Amino acid sequence: MNRKKDGGWRYQAVFLERDIDEDEKAREYSICEIYLDKDGKLEMWTENPSIAPYGLSYSELTKSLRLMLKDIEIWEAVAFDSLSVGMTFEKKNR
Repeated sequence: MNRKKDGGWRYQAVFLERDIDEDEKAREYSICEIYLDKDGKLEMWTENPSIAPYGLSYSELTKSLRLMLKDIEIWEAVAFDSLSVGMTFEKKNR
């Protein structure tokens, strides 16, 4: 994964709204990968709203998990269905 400061791939927390019953909805959270242009605008994202951490070794797997956690701690979660080319993302208030 290319991790440039102003563009490239990163992880993004997303959610889907699910009907529990006719009067109640629940959010399901997951992580997808997004690609940002040099101006920080969304260009593309994974088709599936949920990706699994991966690695060719235990070390790579733990690195993948750390990067996922780092990114989702920085950026606000968004609705997966709202992802669109050109959108920008909000950092969490700390």
